[in-house]
Amino acid sequence: MPARVNPDVPGEARLMRTVGKRIRALREREGLTMAELGQSPRGVVYFQRQYVWKMETGRVAPSLAALAHFAKRLDITLAELLKGIR
Repeated sequence: MPARVNPDVPGEARLMRTVGKRIRALREREGLTMAELGQSPRGVVYFQRQYVWKMETGRVAPSLAALAHFAKRLDITLAELLKGIR
């Protein structure tokens, strides 16, 4: 079950929206659909399109493993994905 953004944690909602916007911009730059981003290059589905949408819009907080998967699919490091996000 994905972790929902906790409104009681200061700044969490803004942080998740910022991360989601960055992932969306990178995904679009790479020409991937939400479904493709959630899959391995071989087509194994790890994250459903709906999860990717919720993550990109800041409705769920992706796990570290999910962020690592997205970075790998976007052909960047996890550090590059999160660089400068506060």
